[in-house]
Amino acid sequence: MTSSPIPEGFRPFESRGLFTEKIGPLYTKADGDNTIFGFLADESHTNSNGVVHGGMMLSLLDEAMGQIVWHALDKKRCATITLNSDFVASAKPGDWIEAHAKINKKGLAVVFVRGELLVAGQRIMSADGIWKIIGK
Repeated sequence: MTSSPIPEGFRPFESRGLFTEKIGPLYTKADGDNTIFGFLADESHTNSNGVVHGGMMLSLLDEAMGQIVWHALDKKRCATITLNSDFVASAKPGDWIEAHAKINKKGLAVVFVRGELLVAGQRIMSADGIWKIIGK
């Protein structure tokens, strides 16, 4: 019997948008007050060098950070204003990549978030972002 490559506790993420379905499948897991996002990288996520495309990594962080904000705002609409990232290391097909994010500050009009991607507990990317609170 073989074990699943999806870590225990992760469940399929039910996307609210078509783009997220294209980059997935994505998975989520509750971790106390936080939610961890993850995906199993495969060949469809790679660039011509055979490593996970930076656009895929940035898309995952944007989605994860945005979802954290959306939930913190009681599901009010929000949008990314800025997302600054640093690529620290690469990932390859077969890697389980996790996105962790936390809110640093929530104001009346904007929310400041920090996120990172991990493979086997090692950071491969970090990002800081600002989300605009749009309303209902």
